[in-house]
Amino acid sequence: MFNTQAEYESGLPPAVPLSPADLDKLKSHLPLVSGVYASPTSKEYRIAVAIPVQGPHGESWLLALTVPTSEIRDVMMPAAPAGWTIGIGDRSGTYVARSQLHDEMTGKPGLPEYLEKIVGSSGTFTSRNYQGTTLLAGYYRSGLSDWFYTANVPLSAVQAPLWRSLAAICAIGFLAMLLSFALAYVVGKRFAGAARNLEVRAEAMGKGQPVTPMPTSVSEFATIADALIGAERAIAERTHELEAVLETVPAAVWFTYDPQALQVIRNRFAAELMGLPTDTRRSFGAPDMVIDTIALKDGHKVSRADRPLSRAMRGEQTDNEEFAYILPSGVQRFLLSSARPIPGSSGNIIGAVQISLDITDRKRGEEQRKLLVNELNHRVKNTLAVVQAIASQTLRNATSLPEAGRTLASRLVSLSKAHEILTHENWTGADLKDVITASVSPHAVTGRFQLTGSSVWLPPNLALSLALAFHELTTNAIKYGALSVADGTIKIGWVAIDTAGARRLRIEWREQGGPPVKPAERKGFGTRMLERIFESESAGTVSLSFEQSGLVCLFEIDLPGVQVIAPGSQ
Repeated sequence: MFNTQAEYESGLPPAVPLSPADLDKLKSHLPLVSGVYASPTSKEYRIAVAIPVQGPHGESWLLALTVPTSEIRDVMMPAAPAGWTIGIGDRSGTYVARSQLHDEMTGKPGLPEYLEKIVGSSGTFTSRNYQGTTLLAGYYRSGLSDWFYTANVPLSAVQAPLWRSLAAICAIGFLAMLLSFALAYVVGKRFAGAARNLEVRAEAMGKGQPVTPMPTSVSEFATIADALIGAERAIAERTHELEAVLETVPAAVWFTYDPQALQVIRNRFAAELMGLPTDTRRSFGAPDMVIDTIALKDGHKVSRADRPLSRAMRGEQTDNEEFAYILPSGVQRFLLSSARPIPGSSGNIIGAVQISLDITDRKRGEEQRKLLVNELNHRVKNTLAVVQAIASQTLRNATSLPEAGRTLASRLVSLSKAHEILTHENWTGADLKDVITASVSPHAVTGRFQLTGSSVWLPPNLALSLALAFHELTTNAIKYGALSVADGTIKIGWVAIDTAGARRLRIEWREQGGPPVKPAERKGFGTRMLERIFESESAGTVSLSFEQSGLVCLFEIDLPGVQVIAPGSQ
């Protein structure tokens, strides 16, 4: 409709076509951030941000704001420390702005070997720039625009203070040695003692231990002692900076300079992963011994010599290998590991580094999905077999098709109620009281039932069988028993008894206040199902008693390994 960069009533430049992905994003009312492009009018490199807006008559318009990449450079320049290079790249890896050589780099793609290390939302790495300088780089990727922002500093600039400190220490130490020889004849013993004290502090610094002040009357030795203290503090600061860099890496990192890979230096993430102390000195000071873990690959035990870090010390490179580690505590971790050797200046291997990602949750999720699929197949087969048996027996004993339909629907509803309870408990089982309530509530007022008994947890198959049994008892009571009259009630009581190392559940169904009952001349499906509810007599028995006060049904069931929960314990 209009372009603020063009003269009024002048011809508008052609609109940039939108991709299907861009259109989908705009339809979702999300802002659209472009990559770097050359302006069709001024030919300068620009970027654009667009949002969908609605016109006065409901038409879809697009409001876009474009700015030259040089303005982005001007905004970020105050944040660029001296000697650092800050860059911004779009989602395709093309430079948007750069604190150095902006005019030469904007609109051009970055180095492929640099871009391939920018993965994930943030991280750090080392790489070479166009001039061949090794850089220490940190990056962050925006979740909104998918742009990335990098800060680079020459690795030599990071390491320079450490090397200067070490050079100063060596120079001062050499001077101290010359001075001690020159003055040994005059102040032999006194200088020897001071030199020994100085040696002790130098050794402490070399071992990464704190360097304490040294009282001495020799000003030169005091200067050396102060220099050692300063050097120790500088080294500690550099170590802390290295630790801070490693802590930004969301992965476990191990270093070793031991040919046997028995002594390693690890970052905090690796220490936490293996259940080790995470204090700084243990993580980044003197190497620690490797903990005694069991490593498995494809289910087979892997020796320490065949693990990634040890193989890297022999010159091998490993990528994305999965290992299961069993820690001394018994905890099992699954790690996705890659390892690289560290070459020395002459090409020989002086160390190795291993990076691992914790994929324990992913592996356990895969195993859980497999288990759930197998369990689902088993449950579906069992359920279909039960439904087939119910349908067959219902149709065989029905006197008419409508009656068969009503009876079959009622029994399937009872079965579905039991399924709902088991599904709610992830098919680990069901509480006996919940099974009884779900079976009788669709057919009668629960106030006419008196339930007594402690909480008993039933396995899935037994819960389904008892749900069908209580359904049949309820429908029989409605037709012929206590529920066929207004004052009839039913008592259901149960108790779990431990005897001789086994647990047995006793359930009693007792009808009261109903008409006199007597055994039926012909056994229907319900009666036969109650008598054959258990697959074998060893699992349990069912007995029916037609007393003067009403029907009494007694279940006696074995519960091997089932936990009985006392009332109020849940």
